[in-house]
This record gives sequence, C-alpha cells and structure tokens, in this order.
Amino acid sequence: MVRYLISRLLQTILVLFIVVTLVFVILRAIGDPAKLLISPEATFDDLSKMRAILGLDQPLLKQYSIYITGILKGDFGESFYYSRPVFDIIKEHFPATLLLSGVAMLIAVPLAIGAGILSAIKRNTLLDNVVTTVTIAGRSLPTFWLGLIFILLFSVVFKWLPPSGYGTFRQLIMPAITLAAGMAASTARLTRSSMLEVMRQDYMTTARAKGVVENRVIIHHGLRNALLSVVTMIALQIGQMLSGSVVTESVFAWPGVGRLMVSAILNYDFPLVQACALCMALLFVVVNLLADICYILIDPRIRYN
Repeated sequence: MVRYLISRLLQTILVLFIVVTLVFVILRAIGDPAKLLISPEATFDDLSKMRAILGLDQPLLKQYSIYITGILKGDFGESFYYSRPVFDIIKEHFPATLLLSGVAMLIAVPLAIGAGILSAIKRNTLLDNVVTTVTIAGRSLPTFWLGLIFILLFSVVFKWLPPSGYGTFRQLIMPAITLAAGMAASTARLTRSSMLEVMRQDYMTTARAKGVVENRVIIHHGLRNALLSVVTMIALQIGQMLSGSVVTESVFAWPGVGRLMVSAILNYDFPLVQACALCMALLFVVVNLLADICYILIDPRIRYN
C-alpha cells in the first residue's frame, strides 16, 4: 500500500507538471497582456516598459524557469490585473467553489445511487422509464442552458429564489442543483446497469435461497459489488463538475475559482489563470487518489502491491 501511494504521488507530480507546462505555453501563444494594461494613447516605449514590469520581455525559457521555481517555493506570482499575490486571491475564492461542489455532490450522489437502484429493481416498469428519461435529459442538457432556465423559472416567473449572489442558503440552491444535474444523471445510469449485472449473479440467488431479507440482499450483496464502477464514475464526474463549475459560477455570479478563472482569461492575467488551472488539477488528482483508496474499503480483496 505504501509503495502504491508513493507511485501515485509521483504520478500526481507528473500530471501537475504537464498541466502547468501546457497552460504556460498556451497562454503565451494567445496574446500580450501588456497591451490591455496600457492606455490606447501609449507609445511603443510604454508598451516595452509594461512588458518589462510584467517580466514578459525575458526569453520564454527564462519565464518558465522563474515560474516553476516560484511554484516550488509556494510563490505563484502577482496578478497582472489585480496587482496582488495570486495565492491570496485564490484563497478568497476557493472556499466558494468547495462549498458549491460539496453541496452538489451531496445532492447528486445519494439521489443518483438511489434512483439507479430503484430503476434496476423495477426494471421495465413505469418508474424505470421515468428514471431513464430524466437521466438522459439531465445528461443531454447543457449546464449553462439549465442554469438560465432555472433563473427564468424560479427567479423571474415565480420569484422564489435570488438569481445570483453568494452568502445565503437560498442563493446556493439553484447553482448546486445545476451543477449536480449532469453528475447525477451519469451516475444513476451507471448504477442501474451495474446493479442489473450484479443481480444476475449466482451469489444473489444463493442469498435469496438462504432466506436473507431482500433489502439486505440488494444493499449488502448487490450494491456493495456494484459500487466499484460507480465510485470510478463519481471520481471522473468530479473532474467534469470542476469544469462545469466554470460555467455555473459565471451564470449565477458565484464568486468561486471557476468564475475567477474566466475573468482572468478575459484579462490575460497569466499568473492567475495558471494558478487556477493548477488548483483544479490538484483537486482532481486528489479525488482520484481517494477513489482508489475507497476500492479497498468497498472490496477487501483488492490490494495494491
């Protein structure tokens, strides 16, 4: 287990290094932020001075080495747009993203697993057809469109919920449901198919023949064996949830890392974009590592050597 964790740690470092490098190269290819920070009447000398202040006048490899060295020291640089340390800005916005993603998971995971189990038990019934239709719709609808429909219905028409903002429970409801919709739909579909496959196994028939209560057969024998693929799906969906949070936070004016990243991209704020991308990548690989550890808890037969 220790060897496996060390191996995964090395893989995590490699993934983060690749993410940092790709984001660094792509940003340098899309434009010059110095042009956005000077007045339209500025001269070429003013532009050169601004590029020197931002450190963009140095060779690309020199900029890259400075950035990597700063990351190793815990220094992500200073924002071009806000003129503040990037780490301080991330700290201010990261709790909002964690709150939104955490509540979305609390909504999506129990709902999806419960719906998937009921759909598998009631196969080819009205309930199964309803669950299948809802999950297909939830997987197909774009996140931004769903968010705008929620705002139109619950804020404009019925006036039940505020259309945007941060700080109260009512402002959290629509963004969390919007973000949870796609994850719940995919997880419910996989739970249903995994449960259908498990319910055909001999050990399920044997458990029923022994007189085990049906609820225990479904939960203890069926769900536990079906959870391995479901946990994998949830871990992958968290990555999609992080990318979806960029859209959701923008639609609902939620002050998280996703919205901050969109603003940083529009302002060509290279250090802030790089830090946001690194933050999301780190969260994604940590979640996948936790998913691998959960495999052992679900199925003790699994051992990492």
